[in-house]
Amino acid sequence: MHMKTLVLPLALSSIVFCTAGAEAANDTISIKSASSAEPTISLAGQWQFGLPRAGSALTPPDKLTETIRLPGTMDDAGLGPKNTKKPDLSGPYRLYDYAGPAWYRRDIEVPANWKGKQLTLFLERCRWTTTVWLDGKQVGSQDSLIAPHLYNLGTNITPGRHQLTICVDNTVKIWLGTFVSALFGGTPGNMNGIIGRIELWAKPPVWIDNVQVYPNVGQMTARVVVKIGNSTGQPGKGEVKIGSQTVATNWTASGGEVETNLDMSKAKLWNEFSPNLSQLSVRLGEDMRTVRFGMRDLSIKGTQFTMNGRPLFLRGTLECSIWPLTGYPPTDAAAWRRIYRIIKSYGLNHMRFHSWCPPEAAFAVADEEGILLQIEAPQANVDVGDPVRDAFTQAEMRRILDTYGNHPSFCLMTIGNEYGGNQALLTKHIDALIEHDSRHLYSSASSGSPTPNRQWTEITDGRGIGGPATERDLSGVVADNSRPIIGHEIGQWGYFPDALTEKKYTGVMRLKNFEMVYDDLRKKHLIDLAPKYIEASGKLATLLYKEEIEVLLRTRGYAGFSLLDMHDYPTQGTALVGPLDEFWDSKGFVTPQQFRRYCAPVVPLLRMPKRTFTTNENFDATVQVAQYGAADMPSVRPFWSIQDSQGKVVASGSLPQKALPTGTVTDAGAIHAPLASLRAPGKFTVTVSLPGTQYSNSWEIWIYAGAAQAPVPPKNIVIYKQWDDSAKTALAAGKTVFISTLNLSSKHTLPGAMRPVFWSPVWFPSQMPCTMSLLCDPKHPALAQFPTEMNNNWQWWDLLERSKPIIMDDAPIGFRPLVHVVDNFSRNHMLGNLFEAKVGQGKLLFCSIDLSSDLGNRPVARQLLTSLYNYIGSDKFRPQSQLPMEKLDEWLTPYSNRLGTMGTKVISADSEAPGYAASNILNDDEGTFWHTEWEPQAAPLPHEVVIDAGRQISLKGLTVLARQDGNDNGRIADCEVYCTDDTKDWGNPVAKTRLPDSPESQTISFSKPVTARYLKLKILSGHRGNPFISLGKLDIVPTPS
Repeated sequence: MHMKTLVLPLALSSIVFCTAGAEAANDTISIKSASSAEPTISLAGQWQFGLPRAGSALTPPDKLTETIRLPGTMDDAGLGPKNTKKPDLSGPYRLYDYAGPAWYRRDIEVPANWKGKQLTLFLERCRWTTTVWLDGKQVGSQDSLIAPHLYNLGTNITPGRHQLTICVDNTVKIWLGTFVSALFGGTPGNMNGIIGRIELWAKPPVWIDNVQVYPNVGQMTARVVVKIGNSTGQPGKGEVKIGSQTVATNWTASGGEVETNLDMSKAKLWNEFSPNLSQLSVRLGEDMRTVRFGMRDLSIKGTQFTMNGRPLFLRGTLECSIWPLTGYPPTDAAAWRRIYRIIKSYGLNHMRFHSWCPPEAAFAVADEEGILLQIEAPQANVDVGDPVRDAFTQAEMRRILDTYGNHPSFCLMTIGNEYGGNQALLTKHIDALIEHDSRHLYSSASSGSPTPNRQWTEITDGRGIGGPATERDLSGVVADNSRPIIGHEIGQWGYFPDALTEKKYTGVMRLKNFEMVYDDLRKKHLIDLAPKYIEASGKLATLLYKEEIEVLLRTRGYAGFSLLDMHDYPTQGTALVGPLDEFWDSKGFVTPQQFRRYCAPVVPLLRMPKRTFTTNENFDATVQVAQYGAADMPSVRPFWSIQDSQGKVVASGSLPQKALPTGTVTDAGAIHAPLASLRAPGKFTVTVSLPGTQYSNSWEIWIYAGAAQAPVPPKNIVIYKQWDDSAKTALAAGKTVFISTLNLSSKHTLPGAMRPVFWSPVWFPSQMPCTMSLLCDPKHPALAQFPTEMNNNWQWWDLLERSKPIIMDDAPIGFRPLVHVVDNFSRNHMLGNLFEAKVGQGKLLFCSIDLSSDLGNRPVARQLLTSLYNYIGSDKFRPQSQLPMEKLDEWLTPYSNRLGTMGTKVISADSEAPGYAASNILNDDEGTFWHTEWEPQAAPLPHEVVIDAGRQISLKGLTVLARQDGNDNGRIADCEVYCTDDTKDWGNPVAKTRLPDSPESQTISFSKPVTARYLKLKILSGHRGNPFISLGKLDIVPTPS
């Protein structure tokens, strides 16, 4: 058969170099891959809409009776069924809830001059599957979550009116993981619709299909690969103008490819400090494509990244597709520029897109702003090996690389979040990515199964706060690795919900979870404390972010971190973990200028063994500088000072002149300052600055009197170490009583700790103590001689680690502890470490912090005790609230197991792990518990334990207490209780229940009182799906005499 050969003429073009600065303020930049010279018709506007009838086939309906504006979603338009699910604390409430096919239709007008052109339908973002019909004829289907859906409509579309019908089906057809941001995100996001640009393109029958540019900074060249599309069905030849070069080429009936190298010797390099962009025009006949790219070389040197040869430190945050107004990401440049400039103002240079890929605008603006992006395939917390899912995600990763690969901001990529499974398959996937596109660096997972061929590692090792010192680093972690290490999801410290955020939810969701929290506070008469809860928890969480960031900056050879998060993650149990809210607005706890003191290209650091000192000590610390700036700092003389709480400088000095090379942590000298002359007690601020630069950082320390003796109590009080009959007698006699307990353990206490909730108390309810901060009035006379803020700062560490907050939910309305512990928002206990009250005829000051042991080595405890003694011995000690002794008995009586004190014994248990006998459930030691066997093989469910009371007892229920060691393994879910006088005949259960997933004491109530000698607890299931169970304590609820 004779084949004609098409010949296309040469057209002029050029290569242009430009810097991002020229475009940085212009948010009308073209973000589509094709040139603006290409004929385009926008299809944005009003479309016909309809949902299919139940049971109808997937064929276009004759008539659609509703309308919708696109781009947009059904939720935007208020179409489809309303959400009937019950609100809970899992996250924001979606007003509409639909998953399934939906029909969109409109007429299109093809211009006369488009006759014979190759027409393409462009849909920028869809969830999930689209199917297109033109004039009733099906064109095809596509299913990408992260790339445009492109439909080739052919060259035979006649000018005039045509009917375009699109079916969008957001049914989840492939399981990509519960937490996958591409579908579900940080706000409910699997919404039906089309977002971004919706366009019809006209191209010549032979066109430029794709252009990829591969920079080589070492040779200052760029390899350009041009793919040619051909819808003529005939081979051809012509000339392609690539920048200043003209390349003759041939193509087959299905298309072709052209490759050449360009001289880039005049180009400026792209990096975070100077995001210089180059622009390349490619022309083939009538078709022209303009591509922006950056000359940059992202490489690896040992355990660090390098950018154009300079060591790089990533300071990043996550973006988990959190869009509280719409549920879907913005596709305009202005929205992304706002986000990037906000994170830059806080010193960040990196953004990780957790299990998703953002739209074109996010890359284009990141190119201009110098933000380094980490992209991930749309899957999370699942394993490789499912053939259907693997095929889909591999195709998605290729689409990501082909669609967005030219962007210099696109630096890192992983197969998914916390991804794992078969090592051979994972290794194969990484090899394929490296071979497909060498411009980026790849890892098998963001904190998952590492493969031998990974180019970098993202890990959780070392995450968290180790104590109040500032000496900790992760040098051991670096020593154990040979590749760059990124700290995975650093932070996750909880902030209390702010009701004002509710007013911002004016779109497709409502914060009904916040409403539930505030309704609970009202019921518990704590609503007046909500603003203080917000302030105290916010100050503490922000304080911990500083220290955790500095741990990583102190680590030589570390490659960077991604915070979880600079802004809130509204779902996964209302995970409010950011100093900014989900709208990227500040909560007011830290300004960008303050945050940049410890999160910036250059950060002064201070290594000190503790933060509390006495006047008979010296302040000795080592200064370091983490320097990852654009260039070396050849001569710097760091300056240090110590200021008191009034801002007066009480000590200062300069360190030796020092060269600070970029890309490392440099030791800059030592500080030595005697403290004997300083006024104590007091809070002081140590500041290290680099004169002549903007870089400065500060740390707070506390100085106490040097005397190590325990303070002398006032003569007019009596002191006890626990609540007992002696204390009650003294109060009844009208005496003033002070009680400071040591490790109080009652049914109304929780363990104490400095650190707040991690991530979410709903998501991780078993964490202990699962509280959020301390709250007090620094001006209260009880604390007059104890320097403190309203929240716990580092000086509280020792005190809170030795405390037992008391649950006071049933206190009289209006009663408030002096030192209040802010509980988590899913529980909202009223908790206290220090309270006062009128009791009987006397007055009581009660402290559940250890203020008696090892006082010679605990200056903070001595100082708090001194302040309390001065208060209780003064005429200012005038408690206003009255508490009955019976209430204090309930709160403060040490835990005692009734069954254990009755001589009861366990006579059988189906399984006991060595060292975890079932008899532990009857003793008073909360450190012991029963655990069934878990190795070498776990005993199967159900499990049961039988107790002999030795005689008949009357009871109306049981109390069960989960293990109290902070581990939630084996926690009981479904269970039954049996009571009998004959172990051969247990009869029917007297109670069946499902226990909550909680470390707190739970009551199993019977429908009526029971008298029996033997008890049996039968466990049917656990909360973690494991066959083994654990139980801390079991006790009876006796029938009143």
